[in-house]
Amino acid sequence: MPDKGQLEKYEEIVGQMDIKGTRRDPAIIKEHAVNQQAGCVDAYQHLAPVIDTDAYMNWLRFMLECKGAVMETRRVNGDLLDQEQQLLAEYGADAIVNATGLAGLELAGDASVYPLRGALIRVVNDGSKFPRVTEALAVTHDDTRGEDEDIVFIVPRNDNILILGGLAQPHQYALDLTLDSPEIKRMRERCNKFVPGLENADYDPDAALVQGLRPFRGSNVRVERELRARKDGSMSRIVHSYGQGGAGFSLSFGCASDVLDLVQELEHDIKPTRMGTEKRERRKPVADVYEHARL
Repeated sequence: MPDKGQLEKYEEIVGQMDIKGTRRDPAIIKEHAVNQQAGCVDAYQHLAPVIDTDAYMNWLRFMLECKGAVMETRRVNGDLLDQEQQLLAEYGADAIVNATGLAGLELAGDASVYPLRGALIRVVNDGSKFPRVTEALAVTHDDTRGEDEDIVFIVPRNDNILILGGLAQPHQYALDLTLDSPEIKRMRERCNKFVPGLENADYDPDAALVQGLRPFRGSNVRVERELRARKDGSMSRIVHSYGQGGAGFSLSFGCASDVLDLVQELEHDIKPTRMGTEKRERRKPVADVYEHARL
């Protein structure tokens, strides 16, 4: 029987009119040379963008600098609210956007922030040691099974590199994993069993293993203004955007749009409101609201 959680995800995707190439068919398993003993009984596919994150970040920085942004590396310690007025004056700024990931624990006094350690193996995907993988293959984590290591993540990153994963370890700060770490070996074995031939793959000579910390929160992504008032009772001009976890690139466009709306609220001296734990309705741009009010 198909997994209930996966079936719900598929039905949600089908309900989105702008997602192309959607198809559900057990035949997809054979078409992608997935091991028939891997336990897969059903599959679906859809078109989705895949980006080279390193190239994207370089491009994004270039675009910001072209628009006049100045990059500065600096460490800020303690509660950002206590330093807000000093920082605004120092930089001649109208607002502060706190998009510091795990640092939200300290800068926003948010005790619900925690890391989810992850790691990916990089192998050569040129077709010489195994049939070249050209489409992403994934089995996502299933909370109902009580297993922490059931993720299969096989994604072509560029012309010659294939990413193998995945791993999700909450509250682990140390970035000390190696190819010989037990959880990394198990991760490689899961991918090898899923697609026969991967066991022959050579490691990427430049970076065989990459690892990092995903910034999670206990409840939800936080995209909202600072709700606490300053010591003098005035309204804070801090906007928070953190806790995106492992979906930072996917959520970045929507979060940035929400941040813009919140900054526009500041420009019109609108009092901050608390972000609910449920998905909130998309705001209408403040400028449009005021335009209609004048009409």
